[in-house]
Amino acid sequence: MTLKKYHQKRDFKKTSEPKGKISHQYHHLFIIQKHAARHLHYDFRIELDGVLKSWAIPKGPCLDPSVKRLAMHVEDHPVEYGFFEGIIPKGEYGGGTVMLWDKGVWKPLDDHPLEAYQKGHLRFELDAEKLKGRWDLIRFKDEQHWFLIKHQDEQCQPLSDYDITEEQPNSVLTNQSIDEISEHYNKVWMKQGSKKITSSDSPPQFKTPKLKGMEHLKTSPFPEFISPQLATLASKAPTGDDWLHEVKFDGYRILAFIDGDRIILKSRNNKEWTHYFPGVVEDIKALKLKKAVFDGEIVLLNKEGKSDFQLLQNSIKEDREAPYIYYIFDLLYYDQYDLMPLPLIKRKEWLHTLLKKQSSSLHYSDYIQAQGPRVFKQACHMSLEGIISKEANAPYITKRSKGWLKIKCIERQEFVIGGYTPPKGGRHYFGSLFLGFYNNKGELVYSGKVGTGFSDSSLQEVGTLLQKYVQPDNPFNTLPPESRGATWVKPTLVAEVEFTEWTAEGYLRHPSFQGLRLDKKAKSVKKELAQSLEKPEKLLKSQSKPEIKKKSSSFKISHPDKIIYPEDHIAKEDLLHYYEFVSHLMLPYLKNRPLTLLRCPEDYQHCFYQRHYNEGTPAELKAITIESKKKREKYIYLDDKKGLLSLVQMGVLEIHPWGSQIKTLEYPDWITIDLDPAPDVEWKKVVAAAFDVKRNLEQYKLTSFVKTTGGKGLHVVIPIKPKYDWDAIKNFTHVFVRFMEQLKPKEYIGKMSKSKRTGKIFIDYLRNQRSATAIAVYSTRARPHAPLSIPIEWDELSHDKSDTDFFLKNIFARLDTQKIDPWQNFLKMKQSLPLDDLE
Repeated sequence: MTLKKYHQKRDFKKTSEPKGKISHQYHHLFIIQKHAARHLHYDFRIELDGVLKSWAIPKGPCLDPSVKRLAMHVEDHPVEYGFFEGIIPKGEYGGGTVMLWDKGVWKPLDDHPLEAYQKGHLRFELDAEKLKGRWDLIRFKDEQHWFLIKHQDEQCQPLSDYDITEEQPNSVLTNQSIDEISEHYNKVWMKQGSKKITSSDSPPQFKTPKLKGMEHLKTSPFPEFISPQLATLASKAPTGDDWLHEVKFDGYRILAFIDGDRIILKSRNNKEWTHYFPGVVEDIKALKLKKAVFDGEIVLLNKEGKSDFQLLQNSIKEDREAPYIYYIFDLLYYDQYDLMPLPLIKRKEWLHTLLKKQSSSLHYSDYIQAQGPRVFKQACHMSLEGIISKEANAPYITKRSKGWLKIKCIERQEFVIGGYTPPKGGRHYFGSLFLGFYNNKGELVYSGKVGTGFSDSSLQEVGTLLQKYVQPDNPFNTLPPESRGATWVKPTLVAEVEFTEWTAEGYLRHPSFQGLRLDKKAKSVKKELAQSLEKPEKLLKSQSKPEIKKKSSSFKISHPDKIIYPEDHIAKEDLLHYYEFVSHLMLPYLKNRPLTLLRCPEDYQHCFYQRHYNEGTPAELKAITIESKKKREKYIYLDDKKGLLSLVQMGVLEIHPWGSQIKTLEYPDWITIDLDPAPDVEWKKVVAAAFDVKRNLEQYKLTSFVKTTGGKGLHVVIPIKPKYDWDAIKNFTHVFVRFMEQLKPKEYIGKMSKSKRTGKIFIDYLRNQRSATAIAVYSTRARPHAPLSIPIEWDELSHDKSDTDFFLKNIFARLDTQKIDPWQNFLKMKQSLPLDDLE
C-alpha cells in the first residue's frame, strides 16, 4: 500500500488536507465525505491495510438494493483524511468544500478482505451514523469502474420512498449543509475531536399538553418518516364491538411531522408536499405543539359541498390557497413518545384532545364503534366512498394489514337500453348494451355501455328481446361515442346495472349487468341523485378513460370450423374473431417489421416456423429482401389489418416480430429483457425479478413496460430511439444482464446452461441481436388452452397473478372493460441509451 499518488496530487503548503501516512490506528474506519468540487459527489472510504481505499460516487449511496451506484476508484488516502471537513483551495486538486457526511466502521464479510478487494468484489457490513447493514462493492469493467450496491436486509428502502442523500444532507460532524460549511468553515475544526457549532438563538416556546396515561411510556427519537398503515379490501364490514368504523376518504394521504415550528407534510411514499398546502401548515403551527406526527387525508370540497378528487388534483397545481381540509385520523408520535405500539382507540382519544378546537383546515376524523354492517349500509345510502374499519385495540402497523379493512360502496340503478354493439369472438347475440336515462325534458341521455355480468342464458334472453325493438334511428339525444356499427333499438327494455360511480363526463364506471326489470316503464327511469350531506365526506374520482375501439372485418377464411385447440373447442373462426377484436391494439407493434411465424395448420401440437416469403405466401403479406451470412433472402412482413388476418388462414398461432422496422432495419426501436424461470422457480420470484429489472433501468432514466408471454415468464420491454445498431444494443443488454447476475447470483443467471439454471431465472439478452425475435403483444401461443401474450400495467403485476391467466376464452372480459391500452405511451417514447455509463 502507498500514498504516493495522494501526495503527488497535493500541495500541502496550500491545502489544509492532512498529509498523513500509512497507519493501522483506526482499524476498519468507514467514512463518506460529500465533496462539492467541480461536480458534487460522495467519496466513499474504508480503511484497509493502513490506508483509506476510496471511491467517488457521483450520485451518492442508495438504500434500494435494486439500484446500483457507479463508484469510480480513486487514489488511496491517509487514514487521517477520514476526519477532514473544510475547504480545499480553488486551483488545487479537488478544490471545493468537503463535508464529513457519514462516519462509522465497516466489517468485512470475506475471510481475506484484501484478496477480495483485489479480485473485485468486497462484501461488508456498515455500522455508521447514516448507513447500516450489508453492502457490496463490485468491480465491473476495469480497475476504475465499480458499483456500490445495498444488499437486501432490514435497512433497505425503495428509492422512490426514501433518498438518503436528500433526506439526510447535512454533516455528521457539524450538522451544517454544504453551503453553510463553505460560509463558516473557519469556525469548523478540521481534525478529529471537532465540536458541533450551535446557535445562540433561543428557540420559540411550544406547548406540550399533558395527555393522561402517557407519562409511563418509554421515550423514542423523533421519526423522519413513517410508512403509513394501509387497508386491505374486504367484501363486507366486520361485526363486533372491537371495530371502529370511519369514513373512507379518497383524497391525498398525508403524514404531518411537527417539530416545533418546522412542519413537514409527506405523502404515503415519502414525498414532501408541504409547499402544496400552506394553509394546513399554518393551522398546524397554530397548535404550537412541540413534537407530534399526525396521519390523515387532505380533501377539497366542491360548490355542492361534496369532496371532489378532480377538483383537488387541479387545485393543487393552480391554487394553493384553496380551502383544503386535513381530516386527521391518527396520532403516531407525541412529545417524546412513539404511540404506534399502543391501541388505536387510545391514540384516537389523545388525538381528539389535541384537536378539540377545530380550525378551518384541521378536522378530527371521528368514528363509530361496532355495528359495522349498519354503518356501511348507511354510508352507501349517503353515497359515501365507503368506510374504513379498524381494530380498536390494535397497534399501528407500517404496512398493509387486515387490522384495517376498506369496504367500498357500489351503486346500482335501472337504465334504458337504446342499442347494442355486434358480438365479438366466441360470444353470441350482442357485445355491449348502450344505456341511458330520461332527463326532465323527456330526452334519453346516454350514460355508458355495459358488456359484463351476462350469463349464457341472459345473453340469449336479452338478445332475443332486442330483436323485437330494432329501429334505424339513434334514440339518444346525442350520438354515443364508439357507436360505429351499432344497432339501435326502441327504448323499451330496462336493465338493472351495478357500477362503482359516475365519471365527470356523466358515464358509468365499471358497470355490470344484473338483470332485466320487466316491471319498470322506460319513461320512469331517471338518474338517481344521492342525498345531500351536512358533512359530506365522499371524494369522487372523476378521471374517465376512453373505451377501446372495436372494429370488425369481412375477411374470409377456409375451413372456419376447424378445431385448433381441442381442449377448449377453439376453432379457426374463433381465432379470426379474436384478431379482428385486437387488430387496432396489435398492429402498431407488428406493421413493417420482419416476422417469424409459427404455423400450425392442423392444431397447436403440430407446428413449424416460417420467416421467408415464398410462392405460397398470401398476397396480403409483403416481402423485404434482407442480406445475412452473404445471402439475400426474402422475409415476411405485413402493413395492414388484412395482412394480420391472413395469418389465421395460414394457421399461424404465434407471431414473433423483429425489434426493428424495415425502414430502419439495422437500428432497433425496442429492447426486450426476457425473464425465463427454471421449472422450480415460484411465480412471485419472477414478479420480483421484473421489478428488479424495472428499477435498475430507471437508474439510467429508462422507462420500461411489461407483458406476459403466454408461458411461464415475463418480458420487460424498453422503447428506444432507432439510432443504435444491433451490436450496441446487444452489448448494452449483455452488460445489463451481467450486472443483474452479479447483483443476485443465487437468483439470476445470464447463460442458457440448463444444468446451472435450477432455482434461477434465466435473463435472456439474446433476443436483442439481429434477426432475433420475441412473441408479439396480443399473440396467441401454440400451447394448451390458447394462452396469450398480453401487455399489462406494472400495477397489475402481483404475486397472485400467474403469467397464464390470459387465454383466448377469458380475454374478452378484460378487453371489454379495459378503458385504455396499458402500453398507450410505448410508441410515443423515444429513449436514449446511456451506453457510456455501462462501458
